[in-house]
Amino acid sequence: MPDPTWTVVVPVKRLRAAKSRLRGALPAVPHEELALALAADTVRAVRACPAVGEVLVVSDDARVVAEASAAGARPVPDPGAGLNAAFRRGAAVAGPRVAVAGLTADLPALRPAELAAALRAVPAGPSGVRGFVADAPGSGTVLLAAPAGVPLDPRFGVGSAAAHAASGALPLRGDWPTLRRDVDTAADLATAARLGAGPRTAGLLGGPVGYGAGMQGTVATYDASTRSGVLLLDDGTELPFPARAFDASGLRLLRLGQRVRVERDAAGEIVRVTLPTMA
Repeated sequence: MPDPTWTVVVPVKRLRAAKSRLRGALPAVPHEELALALAADTVRAVRACPAVGEVLVVSDDARVVAEASAAGARPVPDPGAGLNAAFRRGAAVAGPRVAVAGLTADLPALRPAELAAALRAVPAGPSGVRGFVADAPGSGTVLLAAPAGVPLDPRFGVGSAAAHAASGALPLRGDWPTLRRDVDTAADLATAARLGAGPRTAGLLGGPVGYGAGMQGTVATYDASTRSGVLLLDDGTELPFPARAFDASGLRLLRLGQRVRVERDAAGEIVRVTLPTMA
């Protein structure tokens, strides 16, 4: 039986009020730019997830709406009654016949493969059990997923992991570090950068973009005739690289199993693979 195609609901506050605990985390960056970057990278990763059919961004902020539309997501007006009301509005727009997941908008390092794995872990069939993924500390929730026909019934907020469990949702457990890494504080942002923030967030942080400054991986495949191949990052992500990235490395060849460092440009494209010892 094929995996269900999920509709993912991502609420985003008005940028001037979003992520208040992050205010001043990047002194040279306007706070609204940082909040928008976190949301943009989150939506970008969700759109790239193979288990997701549609992304609904619930917001009344004009910049967020424009960003969502440009990314191929569907904007939904925010009812203005808080986070859980926004999730319920998105679920209502999606309708009762589709599987719906609610996702927080502050996951800038999210890998599409991790989101897909978490959604596959949600119990299928007539049981009607919702599943949720707790954040890295374990008290909050980053993902709440309901099979088709099951109300989302969101309980986001302080202590939401316990609230979702008490409501009958099943804790989903897996090795999903980028899915669990929401960003509320400057320390969280630093952790997301080490995991490898998406291009918008990493561009504000400075340095190589996309998988973090100095992100390393292992050569999984390399074709000398095309000068391209695939790297296996330390989090298990497979990352293809083009010939131009190899040509910029100054190397004559790559060996399977060799450790390399990845550099990306502001658009998130790989521009160079080098040995860890090279500048």
